[in-house]
Amino acid sequence: MNEYNQLNKPKMQALSNSKHIQGNNIFELAMEHSGIGMALVGLDGSWLKVNQAVCDLVGYTREELQTIDFQTITHPEDLEADLGYVKRLLKNEIQTYNMEKRYFHKNGHLIWVKLTVSLLRDDDGEPQYFISQIQDVSKEKKALKELVSAKKELEEFTYSVAHDLRTPLSSIASIMELLRQSINDGEYEDAQNTIEIAHSSLTKLSDLVISILELHKVNLQEEQDKAVDVPHLVYSALDKFNHMKNFDRLYIETHFQYRGKLRGKTNRYMQIVENFISNAIKYQDLGEISSYIKISTYQKENEFVFEVEDNGLGISEENQKKLFQMFERFHPKAAFGTGLGLYMVKKSADILGGTISFSTPENNKGSIFRLSIAHDSNSQNCDTAT
Repeated sequence: MNEYNQLNKPKMQALSNSKHIQGNNIFELAMEHSGIGMALVGLDGSWLKVNQAVCDLVGYTREELQTIDFQTITHPEDLEADLGYVKRLLKNEIQTYNMEKRYFHKNGHLIWVKLTVSLLRDDDGEPQYFISQIQDVSKEKKALKELVSAKKELEEFTYSVAHDLRTPLSSIASIMELLRQSINDGEYEDAQNTIEIAHSSLTKLSDLVISILELHKVNLQEEQDKAVDVPHLVYSALDKFNHMKNFDRLYIETHFQYRGKLRGKTNRYMQIVENFISNAIKYQDLGEISSYIKISTYQKENEFVFEVEDNGLGISEENQKKLFQMFERFHPKAAFGTGLGLYMVKKSADILGGTISFSTPENNKGSIFRLSIAHDSNSQNCDTAT
């Protein structure tokens, strides 16, 4: 057997070298075509070798990454923990570590990743470089954040609904008792007044239930993106609301400087347009000789802006902080509101990828509500005013 091994030693050595080379090639292929990011990182944190998945993840080319280290693109709040694990690897206290951390994309936004790192040592046990596996978990982190937010929102919603339903229900029970007594005593005029009060309470209760159902629809409704004509939605809303109380004392201006069609969810835009306009109608300052609503669309840098300005009752500085929270009512004497309208507006804007903002006109009288949303600058524009 020894004679056989001696005679075939050159062949065995060649075979061993061949397997080693082949093994390296297999590793290179596996690394390059891996579905997750893989990198060889120097002991100083420099990127020695990365696959395309890493480049796609952080937005840098291979050449760009080789000029920086992982510390540069790691979020400062995560860096200390990461370096702590690195020190333990180098001291041979651990063989590998896993952690979730944030990288800064080349464009500036944050990416959550799951990082798995091990340390390669040479035959003498000396550290050579780190082997890192980097998996994008941004979607999972976002989903978890949304779940936590939804849980908190549900708890607040349940409490508020219970409170808002209990009050009118208790009131209606008392009203019905008064009505019974008035009828038994033959006081039919009092009974008629009591019926009107009961009708008003039931109407408010019905409005609250309808708003709750609308909120449920806003949260669950799925809708495909379509071409949206905002001026058309405005005119439809004005036609819809022309029966509202005090509508006839309004002077309405429209300034549609941006008339290009947008791509988005029609019902979400409609919900925002109708809420802005109906609030301006409901919360007029009747102490003014006349009321006005100015409805505008325009382009500001790379954003489409829909804006409704009025000279109504406005929002106090203290209440502005609570504008888009659930069940907040600011002018109950002027008109009954469920306190869900602006909250639903905020939800719709979030779904559209836009933002809702509020400001007070320069004369400190009334309100300005805006929807701002990124848009395709190639859409058609023209200037009109009516």
